[in-house]
Formats: sequence, structure tokens, C-alpha cells
Amino acid sequence: MKKDYYEILGISRDATKEEIEKAYRTLALKYHPDRNQDDPKAAEKFTEVTEAYEVLSDPEKRSQYDQFGFTSDDEGGMPHYQYQHIDLDDALRMFMRSFGGGFSSFFGGEDPFGGDFFGGGRGAGSRRPMQGDDRVAHVRISLEEAAKGTEREIEVKHLILCPECDGTGSESGTEPDVCPDCHGTGAQRMVRNLGPVQYVTTKACPRCGGEGSIISDPCPKCRGKKKVRKTSRKTVNIPKGVDSGTKLRIPGMGDAGDRGGRPGDLFVIIEVRPHRFFTREGNDLHGEITITYPQAVLGSKVKVPSLNGTLEVKIPAGTQPGSVLRVKGKGMPDLRYPRRTGDMFLKVNVDVPARPSLREKKAIKKLLEIQGERTRFDG
Repeated sequence: MKKDYYEILGISRDATKEEIEKAYRTLALKYHPDRNQDDPKAAEKFTEVTEAYEVLSDPEKRSQYDQFGFTSDDEGGMPHYQYQHIDLDDALRMFMRSFGGGFSSFFGGEDPFGGDFFGGGRGAGSRRPMQGDDRVAHVRISLEEAAKGTEREIEVKHLILCPECDGTGSESGTEPDVCPDCHGTGAQRMVRNLGPVQYVTTKACPRCGGEGSIISDPCPKCRGKKKVRKTSRKTVNIPKGVDSGTKLRIPGMGDAGDRGGRPGDLFVIIEVRPHRFFTREGNDLHGEITITYPQAVLGSKVKVPSLNGTLEVKIPAGTQPGSVLRVKGKGMPDLRYPRRTGDMFLKVNVDVPARPSLREKKAIKKLLEIQGERTRFDG
């Protein structure tokens, strides 16, 4: 049966050594049998990607493979690259040998198995304190409120430690029993010897779920779950300058932690409603105004809306249709530097009456007599 090692690793035929190693790291970690104990096919995939890496990471083997292709030993015909299939133990040995400096060097400073690949202490069942889950709330405000800052009272549903049992899960006056399977460690250890190396992994004890204890007399309020749901109210200060998508973090307003861990946080996500006049780009505001032809020719002062009431803007004489006026400092404040403010940009439209009055017609005809008929072609 022919195999395409490049296809197995998901790389191109001109892949560099670094790209081969990166692809193998990703796939080996994904299919490692100790991370997929409920998937019998994972070990097969792990062996296959290790076999592909073993060939392609060796320049000489890769050259032969590129030249002759691949076939199993029992296939006849044209010459092909001959490579003996490896079993799972061989694949595990190659996996360990391929990062001789340890997991931290192979995976960029991170232990992909949570520190317990060689029996370390922070893996499954270590019973360390765990932070609670975060919660999310959404708040809609106007553009004016985003410019000035505002407050909102929000309602959040989160989990707190049961006040009846103080988070023990046991009925008052009783205590949890030590798990007879893991003897209170919360973990089950598995040992495999591969030559001179002892390969140790841990997983959470299935009987106690990694807690190390079993609740025989559960608390009637939380039913042994240690936490109850509560609806809390919180006044949130929304700073000026926020935009849609801004996240405000409120520490400790998430779910309660486990085994003494700190509670999670509440993240308030801001949505700014569309404005009837302005659109926002960063800290700048953009809008449009329409003026008359005489105002455009002679110049004028017009009143326009702003986020702080009505604003008087000067129209320079000779303003052309489509030109943009910049009003400094009348945009949005910067969220991180509130003293910095964006600008307001106003696109000028010139009103051409569709049905001018009799007086307007006479005035326009008089102007036409003065200017004459002008046609300009700017092609």
C-alpha cells in the first residue's frame, strides 16, 4: 500500500525542516494515545504521523523517498523506497527521542501534557485550586453616552459557594469521605516501561472525579454540588470613549472557584447604537450637511448637530460640492487617553432645487446673464 508522507503531515513537498517539525508537533500532540484513551484509532494515527516524520526529518531518507516513492515490502514491480512499518512502542520511543531536550524545548517552553507526562504534579487529579468560570453581560448605549461616559446597572446570574454548607457539598455536621480508589489523591497513575525510560501518566480518578473525596451525605440546598446559582446586581461605570466591542472587566463577579480558587470575572461587552447623524471611525466622527448654492459661493455660518448640542460651523466662500470640512476636537474622546479627542468631518452637499420658485428663477436667470452659459469638460 502506497503512502504519501507529505499528505499525512499536511505539508507541501518543498516544506522546510522547521515546517516538518511544526506539523509533526501539532499532529503528534493531537493524536497521542494518552490524550485519546477513548479513541482506539488515535494510536494508529499517532504511529502514522511519527513514521512520516521519521522519514521526512532525515535528509537521506527523505531524498530516497522523494526519488523512489513508497511501497510496502511485499509489493513487487518498480523500485520504491522501502521502509519498515513501526508499532506504537516504536512510535512512542521516536516521539520521546525527537525532543531530547525535554517537552519544554520541543513545544516552545510549554509542557503539552500539563506537567504530568513524567509523573509531574499539576496534571489531572492534582487537586490544585482552580479559578471559576468567567461570565459575560451585554450593554447597549448611545453614541452620546459613549462620548460622555455613563453608568448602567446590570444583572448577572452566576454560581456562588453554597451558603448552607460553605461550599463543602456535605450536610451540616458531616464531612466527605476519602475516595477508596485514589486514597484522596484524586488521580490514577499509569506506568509503562519503554526500554530504560519509565513513562508515567496520570488522569483524574473516575470514581471521585479528581476531587479525592466522596460526598456521602449531600447538602440539601446544593445537593452536593457545592455551588448554587444566584442573581446579582452591579452598577458598572462605563468610561467615555468606549466603542462597540469594548470589554470591561469586573473582577470576582464570575462563578465561584473550586478547591479554594478565586472566582472568575465578569466581562461587560459594550454595543453602541447607530447614530442618526454621525458614523464613527476610530475617534473621528463623520457626517453630512446640505447648504444652498449662495452659501457655498459666498460663504456662511451654519448650525450643525454635535454630541454636545448644536455647533456653529463656518462655510468658507467657494466651497465645492463634496468637499469635507474638518472641525478639530469635536470627535470622540480616546478611551485610554481621555484628554485626546478625535475630530468631526462634515461632507458638504449643495442643494439644487428641483422646483425653484418664480423669484428663484428670476434670480438664477439674472445670474446666467452675468456668467453666461459655461460648459467645462475636464476629460
